[in-house]
Amino acid sequence: MVGRRAALARTVAEGLAAPDAMGAVLVGEAGIGKTALARGISRHLQDTLRVLPVRGAAGLRTVPYGALSRYLVGLTPADSESPSAVLRQFLRGITPDLRAQAPPLVLVDDAHALDNESALLIMQLATARKVKVLATACPLPGPVEEFARAGKDGLLAHHVVEPLTLPDVRELCSHVLGGPLLTGTARLLATTTRGNPLLLTMLLEQLRAEGRLVASNGVWRLRGPRPALGAPLTDLLLHGLRERSDAELAALETVAVEGRVPLASLEAVVERGVLARLAQDRLIEVDPLNGQSVSLRHPLHAEALRGSVTAARALDRAGNGRIGIDGSGTGPGTVGDALPHPPRDPDRLAAWTASALRTSSPVADAVLLRSARVANRLHDPGLAQEALRAVRDPAPTPSYLLETAWVQGTGGNRQLARVLLDEALRTAEDPALARDGAALSLRLDRHLGDGGRALHADVDRWVELLDAEADRRGGGPQEREAAGAAVRLLSTAVEILGGTLRAAHGLETAPVPPDLPQEVRLVHHTLLAHALTRSGRPMAASRVLDESRPILEEDPEHLLTYRDAVSGELLLSLIGGGAWDRARESFHRCYPPEDDGAFLLSGWLDLIDGSRSLHAGRFGEARGHLLLAVEAFRDLDGLHLLEWVSGAAAYACARAGDVPGAQALIDAHGPLTGRSDAVARRMGDAHVAAALGHLGEEGAVARLRSIAARAEDRGSLLVAATALDHAAGLGDRTALRPLAEVTRAFDGDPGSSLHRFAAAAADGDRDALVVESEASRRQGYLPLAVRCLEEASLVGPSGAVARGIDRQLGALRTELRAVPGGNAVAPAHEALLTRGEQVIVKLVAAGHTNREIAEIRGVSTRTVEGHLYRIFAKLGISRREVLQQPDPLPSHIPG
Repeated sequence: MVGRRAALARTVAEGLAAPDAMGAVLVGEAGIGKTALARGISRHLQDTLRVLPVRGAAGLRTVPYGALSRYLVGLTPADSESPSAVLRQFLRGITPDLRAQAPPLVLVDDAHALDNESALLIMQLATARKVKVLATACPLPGPVEEFARAGKDGLLAHHVVEPLTLPDVRELCSHVLGGPLLTGTARLLATTTRGNPLLLTMLLEQLRAEGRLVASNGVWRLRGPRPALGAPLTDLLLHGLRERSDAELAALETVAVEGRVPLASLEAVVERGVLARLAQDRLIEVDPLNGQSVSLRHPLHAEALRGSVTAARALDRAGNGRIGIDGSGTGPGTVGDALPHPPRDPDRLAAWTASALRTSSPVADAVLLRSARVANRLHDPGLAQEALRAVRDPAPTPSYLLETAWVQGTGGNRQLARVLLDEALRTAEDPALARDGAALSLRLDRHLGDGGRALHADVDRWVELLDAEADRRGGGPQEREAAGAAVRLLSTAVEILGGTLRAAHGLETAPVPPDLPQEVRLVHHTLLAHALTRSGRPMAASRVLDESRPILEEDPEHLLTYRDAVSGELLLSLIGGGAWDRARESFHRCYPPEDDGAFLLSGWLDLIDGSRSLHAGRFGEARGHLLLAVEAFRDLDGLHLLEWVSGAAAYACARAGDVPGAQALIDAHGPLTGRSDAVARRMGDAHVAAALGHLGEEGAVARLRSIAARAEDRGSLLVAATALDHAAGLGDRTALRPLAEVTRAFDGDPGSSLHRFAAAAADGDRDALVVESEASRRQGYLPLAVRCLEEASLVGPSGAVARGIDRQLGALRTELRAVPGGNAVAPAHEALLTRGEQVIVKLVAAGHTNREIAEIRGVSTRTVEGHLYRIFAKLGISRREVLQQPDPLPSHIPG
């Protein structure tokens, strides 16, 4: 059992073990795992209670005592009509159990199908304290009357078995598959099955058999579009509906085929009593926030019903005297008659087209191409491909080629996508199409690694079409200015993606004219936010992006290509600013559960949680989240962050003591080059260098200082600060002053805290370091709080203040090691010193200064300082004087 199920099993078992307990009933929908839970509870009690299994069955519900027949062997037909005779026979059958100190446990499965006579007998024995009862039942029709009455009277404890939560689903899938599951795949499975364990395990089995659920780098993931139901699952789901009336099935089929239907339209053609029964039985649900629309409660029921409805019947339901695709309830006609103008909202257009295609209804080629574009941008290549297949024009237009290229690129066939895209742009005359082509070109360029040549050519094509469009329309001043602004933004974008963030300075100082097209303003805001986040000002970036959201909402379909970029930059800015909860809320607002983006882009959730865990010092937990984020970003990396995320994961592995995992990511870092923009690549380099430093590489600090210098020169202050911070963490105290300078303008809690620490440490301000340590501890940044006190302990002479700081430092280190999911590395004082570190300890003990030790060892003074920093951490000390004591080394270190 997983998660809350295990806790519930313990609770129920403890309740049943109480001397005065009579029993309990577990209530939950079919397949929710009631039987497995009851068996788990009985296993908890098997040492103290004998279990007597009883099972209700629909076929025996009218047979008196049918469920107890196994205990009534030898009962004559005449006695079977006498309740007292049946009771005596049953007692004789379980006499050995009645002699035990504790009464036996009658385990009643499917108590909703139990015959009344069996239920009455069991409750008589329970009331007489001869047995205890543990029963399972579906909420509808509910436990048999005797059990229901006992529950109302408080004689039987009532427990609702809830669906599995997302963590439960992940745990169960990991147990079944033997490895972790990608977060997006887990979310898709949890949403599709609504946390029903039976449906979940059947779907897992189907997907593995189809080769759709595969392991990559030890992580399981779903390949391809949303899974279609196999025959076993379909049969199971339809079997559960076999007792519904024809009118109820007709209503269910209509809603399944059409998706969401306005309640008023449904009530016009379906009797209210039918709808009331379906709602009461929790087969349909009404969404008050979506125009009082009705949908099937369970996604798999909708899938199974759609698969069972023939095209002719579906078309009949959609158009001929039923409810139109728009829910208008119009009379006879086709889908096109019911809704001559497809909806403008992108999400509704996708649903409209899906319904039309399911009913084999004719849709104009222009609408199909528009729908394919929307589906591609909403990460639904399956629907895009269906729409493209339905296009009747035999000549492939540039739009058709572009959307086909997008489908191929999403499916991993990027070489073919490149060929199709080139052909689309060669014949394109629409600047908007060229703009979308440039967006796809950027995605393909990162994977194909052609040095950006194709991207530059595609951007040039867009500029060419913009100029041609302006000439064709007469080229007024305003239109010329808009085209010029777009070209300037493109040039800036190319420089920013190349790592020169100084190119973005003009974006912040120059206001955006309100008369520019929405698209130009949106790109301006996105590029500015991109630069601000990577310059250490993520909260300023988030405020800029708050201005972009209304622009997206003004024309969501036209600007749909930018949705992921705007959302991704917002999420990254909130992560950088330490606004973890806001980041999660923003993700769920941008990508609702029914949106495929919610599953495909769920790597952002792992990045959010992994970043939070890193700052809190929960390195083992951070490792788990960031490894999942790496695998998610391999498939879908709209902001080209893979090298950044992979480097952070390598660092988390190193800090968590996972040396093989860190080394594997470090080894894979080189081949990833080209998959990220320049800043993300340098961020990855900085994290990898830090990981190598924690694994003992001597040149890690020098490498970090080199990365910082190059990054600062190009305005990549976040990279410079990250590299300098890592260098300081590896013992290079000379990095503190430049770190304080680089972070001077940083905003957000992590950046501001880092600046205050670096400035206080560089100035030798012990009081400020102690204050910042406490502030960082309150914010949950335990590693930074420890570092503040470590620096404070190096300032000023020893004495009462120093001893107080040492005590606080020891307590903080203990707290850091004790955090849930914390550092998996052995406590610092248990680590072995290297031979070189042992020599340095002996030289310090002999009274030599750092400069003298550097001359003796033939290294720089900075290298000696770095060694001493690591020695202090390994020995759990903070002052040089400790090394000059008679026996400073732990006994397990060789002399």
